[in-house]
Amino acid sequence: MSEDKDDPTAISRRTLLGATSAAPLVCTALESAPPAKDSLVGRCAQWLAAEFEADALARRWAALEIVAASGYDYFRLSDHQRRGLPMGPEMAAIEVQLNDLWNDQKGHFNAVAKMAPKNIHEVASLLVVAATIDARDTGPTGPLLRRVMKFFDKATCPGCGKPYVAAELSSR
Repeated sequence: MSEDKDDPTAISRRTLLGATSAAPLVCTALESAPPAKDSLVGRCAQWLAAEFEADALARRWAALEIVAASGYDYFRLSDHQRRGLPMGPEMAAIEVQLNDLWNDQKGHFNAVAKMAPKNIHEVASLLVVAATIDARDTGPTGPLLRRVMKFFDKATCPGCGKPYVAAELSSR
């Protein structure tokens, strides 16, 4: 449901982004073969999987930090003392995993940033990555969004032949 509680039929941005992110996966499932790992959709899927895993790990780390802060004088302890707490080893292991995931994401993003979309599924995948980054923090999404705009400027619907974007809205 959208923020506008007066209209229960309105679709929220979160719902729209969720549906957009599922579109490439649903269409791929219908084709019965997963996207190639080095394809644009495959790289976006790998980036998103790493993002979800990193988010879950970060939430676990934050929960452990809350426990440490409530039971110990966590914020006044040195790094060495923090590692000695009961939750210290798990927090340290999570930090290592997060660094690995962020490096993986960086590699996937760099690969995606060099690729141009060729179909609507690739465009949707780019939009999901860009929107995910933009929702978390303002990052380097500009090149991805420019590629999406370039695609939509030229693309037409295979069903009716009309352009996806009206000429007056085109960025040409």
